[in-house]
Amino acid sequence: MTEPEHADSAFFTPDQHGRAALLEAVAAVVTSLEHVPDRPRSSLLPAELQALVTAIEICPENGVDFAEVAAIFGSVVWANGVVPTDPACVAHLHPPTLLASIATDVAVSATNQSMDSWDQAPVATEVELHLCAFLANRLGFGPAGTGVMTSGGTASNVLGITLARAAAAAAIGVDVGATGLPPEAATWRILSSDQAHFSVQRAAAQLGLGRSAVEIVPTDAAGAMDLSALDRALRDLDERGCRPIAIVGTAGTTDLGAIDPLDGIAERAKASGAWFHVDAAVAGSFIMSPVHAERLRGIASADSVTIDFHKLWWQPFNASALVVADGARFDLLRVRSSYLDRGDELEGMVNLVGRSLDTSRRFDAAKVVASLRTLGRRQFAAYLDAVLALANAAADQVAAQPGWRVLAPPNAAMVVFTEEDATADELRMVQQRLLARGEMVLGRTEIKGQPALKFTFMNPTVEVDAVPALVETVVAELRAIRR
Repeated sequence: MTEPEHADSAFFTPDQHGRAALLEAVAAVVTSLEHVPDRPRSSLLPAELQALVTAIEICPENGVDFAEVAAIFGSVVWANGVVPTDPACVAHLHPPTLLASIATDVAVSATNQSMDSWDQAPVATEVELHLCAFLANRLGFGPAGTGVMTSGGTASNVLGITLARAAAAAAIGVDVGATGLPPEAATWRILSSDQAHFSVQRAAAQLGLGRSAVEIVPTDAAGAMDLSALDRALRDLDERGCRPIAIVGTAGTTDLGAIDPLDGIAERAKASGAWFHVDAAVAGSFIMSPVHAERLRGIASADSVTIDFHKLWWQPFNASALVVADGARFDLLRVRSSYLDRGDELEGMVNLVGRSLDTSRRFDAAKVVASLRTLGRRQFAAYLDAVLALANAAADQVAAQPGWRVLAPPNAAMVVFTEEDATADELRMVQQRLLARGEMVLGRTEIKGQPALKFTFMNPTVEVDAVPALVETVVAELRAIRR
C-alpha cells in the first residue's frame, strides 16, 4: 500500500497551521487573478482555448505545488474567462459578486457543512432557516413562511411546481409521491405566460404531466401576462373538463424583465383553487427596495416564490431559494430514511433534506447573510436603482439612434432592441463578431418572433456615462457588416 505524501498538509484543519496554509493558498489564487483580462473576455476562439486547456495534465503521477497550479489557472483559465465586472459584459443575468460573499465562500468550502441533515450542519441549518424566515417576512408571508436553498431558479421552480402537484393530489386524497399520478392527472394543467421561464415546462415534463400540460397565456406589449387572456384560458379549461392545479406568475421575465400582474393572478388562483407560484428569480430582489417593492404587489398571496441570489443579489453561483407561505406544505414531499431523516430527532431539529430535491448541498445561505449584513438595505436598494438607471439610459440611447427601437420599456435591468431593417442573420453576426473579438458579451434573443439584441446591466458600479459607447459599438458593428 502506497503511503500518501504530505497527507498532513493536503487537508484543511482549523488550527493555526491549517489557517496559515489556507491563507497562503488563497493568496496564490488571488495572485493568479492578475491575469483576468481588462475586457469582457479574451479574443481566443474555441479551438485555441481547447488547445490551452488540454495541455493541462489533470492528475499527474506526482502532485504539483499548488502555487504552480494556481499560476497555470491564472494564465490559462482566468485569463480567458468572461469578466462580469466589465461594462461591456451585458448579455445575461450574470452578476459581479460582493466581496463579503466571495470571502465567506472560502469558509463555506473550508468547513464543508452538508445541508441535508441537522447533525451535519447544526448551526448552518439555523442560519438557512433564519434567512428563509427573513425572506418570507419581506415577501409579506405570515409566521408559517419559510423555505429552503436550492441550486438555482430552475431548481426552485421545479420544487415549487412539485409542491403544487403534491397539493393537487392531496386535495383528492392521493399521496402522489407514494402511489404516482392518479387518473385525474390527465386533466391537470399549469398556466404560465408566453414569456415565462422554460423551467415551468421542464417541471411539467419531469413530474409526469408532460410539457403539453402547460397552458400558455399571451402577454401584453410589455411582456406581462394579460389577465383577460388568463380569464379566457381558465374558462376554456373548465369547458374542456380540465383542472388548473397551478398558475405561475413571473416577476421579471428573462428578456424584458416584465412583472406579471401578481395581484390579479392571485385572485384568479384563489378562485380556481390553483397553487400560485411566483418565479421572482429576476425581480425578487425588489423586496429589498422601498421604491420597487410595490411593483411586486400581490406576491404576498403566493403559495411559493422563487428567489435567485445569483442574479440581482450579486452572489456567486449557485444560490437560490424556494420560499413558501406555509412550511407544513413541505411535508407533502418528505421521505423518511433510516440513516438521515428518521423522524425521531430531538425537538427543534430540522433536517432540510425533507424540504429539498437535493440531498447533500453547500451552505450557500452563509454568503448571502454575510454580504447582506455587510451591505445593508439602503446600499442594496441604491445598487438596484443604479442598474435600473443603466437600463433606462440605454433604452433612451438606443431610441435616439436613427432606425433603432426598443421592443418594450425597461422593467428591470434588461433592454431588448433592434434595428428596423435588420435581419436575424445580421443581428447574429453583430453579437458573434463582438464576442469573438472579445469586445462585448452581448445578448441575443427573440420576442414573439422578432429577432433582437439585448443589454443586461448587472454591475451597479458602472457609470451611466459608459452607456453611449456600448450602444455606438453595436450600431457601428451593424454598419460594418453592411459595408
